[in-house]
Amino acid sequence: VCQERGWKEYISESDSNWNLWWRTSGFPVSHYRSLYEWQYINHIPKGASICRKDNLVRYLRCMKNVYGSIYDFSPHGYNLPLEYTKLAAECSRGRPLSGRDDNQRLFEDKPIWICKPVAQSQGRGIFLFRKLSELNYDTNTIVQRYIEKPLLIGGYKFDLRLYVCVPSYHPVTIYMYREGLARFGTDKFSLNDLRNPFRHLTNYSINKLGPGYTEMKERVGSGCKWTLRQLRKYFRQAGILDWLLWQRITSLVILTVLSNVNQIPPTVNCFEFFGFDVLIDSSLRPWLLEVNLSPALSNDCDADCLVKKPMLHDMFDLLGLPLERDLRTSKLSLQNTVSVVNAAGRWRRKHKKISGSPVSRFDSGVRSKNRTPSVTNEKTFMNLPKVQVDGTTLNPPMYIQGTRPVDEYRKTDCKTWGNGRDWNYASAKEGRWVRIWPMAIDVLHKTSDCNNTAHVKSMVTKVIKFTKTAKELARKHPAASEVQLSEFLQEEMQLTGDVWIPPV
Repeated sequence: VCQERGWKEYISESDSNWNLWWRTSGFPVSHYRSLYEWQYINHIPKGASICRKDNLVRYLRCMKNVYGSIYDFSPHGYNLPLEYTKLAAECSRGRPLSGRDDNQRLFEDKPIWICKPVAQSQGRGIFLFRKLSELNYDTNTIVQRYIEKPLLIGGYKFDLRLYVCVPSYHPVTIYMYREGLARFGTDKFSLNDLRNPFRHLTNYSINKLGPGYTEMKERVGSGCKWTLRQLRKYFRQAGILDWLLWQRITSLVILTVLSNVNQIPPTVNCFEFFGFDVLIDSSLRPWLLEVNLSPALSNDCDADCLVKKPMLHDMFDLLGLPLERDLRTSKLSLQNTVSVVNAAGRWRRKHKKISGSPVSRFDSGVRSKNRTPSVTNEKTFMNLPKVQVDGTTLNPPMYIQGTRPVDEYRKTDCKTWGNGRDWNYASAKEGRWVRIWPMAIDVLHKTSDCNNTAHVKSMVTKVIKFTKTAKELARKHPAASEVQLSEFLQEEMQLTGDVWIPPV
């Protein structure tokens, strides 16, 4: 995708003329202090907290204690070893007796639990158990109630991988991509066999190794991925009304991000890209399984290609990261741009960090011109090629559009690599990225107000109203089309953007 946009991999260690640093893990605090105004990184300080399973359980539990049942979208869980005694007490209680004597309780009546190491990914270390004696762990772990009645297609379990971009926490701005993936297990679901991961885990990294991966499965076909478009086509064929489901998922995503918002310091030139894993049960209720910090971007099948490539292009457009041809446009239309020489001179005078403003404790410190972070296998540097215009060399950070009049350029500083985006006035959509928060542009607050408990409460209240309104509309208008229901919801909630729903 980066190559298609005309970018080049940056491999030099001698200077700091890179534009985008994409890294699978988080960045040290020092990296945020030393950003120049033309540099972008793909993580926000402390934004990855919700991606650790133990943190997520704790945050959602705290929010549920404050705001009630609106946060009841994650299976009840325990952080081990800290909460082992609580888990033991819960396991001893088991299910309600339903009129039978405890001595006659069947083994199958005991609740099923799922154990997940907090710092692992791709399904590693996950297993199911019924009896506490079967629990064995050697690292920090979470144990959650297992969703025993998932929605099945052709007898196979599946979950959803949804893509979420948070370009700003101050103000809170959340986008969700319309397209996504449905990921299937490759053996038919059954509670009689808890040791078979191909029945219970939907991670692609596991199921691509399963014996049923290449065979033609009932209703699902071969492989283990669908796009959301394919899933919705199946829902329509099966007569499943799914409009309310997608609105519940919208609320789930917003509320999850809000659970961590008070911890995020004001920053610039960074964004977060999450992968939300959501399970749908047999009653069409969505459950949040986990949040992934660096969702897989591999291109392993047709579904990946259909979803991920356009998603990344649209996300870079959303963030304001230019194409190479945008630079070359300035060479062909100088009459519509400010003098390149003057612009380059302004850029040199502005050769300082954009994060020098006093809004954050991360904005302190001065960066040495010769200091460059060490190169590791975890990062990728991208930069634009230098462009010659009338004998003047524009460095990669120089980004001049050829669509604004000269006078406007003279009145404002030249914006480079998305830094001109004002998230107080976030666009309703970009490509298939749809803004799900703020729901209306008039709810936006200044940056100084966003790290405030009262403000978070008002946002949660808005989401509660959104969820209740969607439920009421679905109940009142059972025969209405999803377009009509979305219009009703926009009118009731006074939404200034689109209602998020996957394509058909």
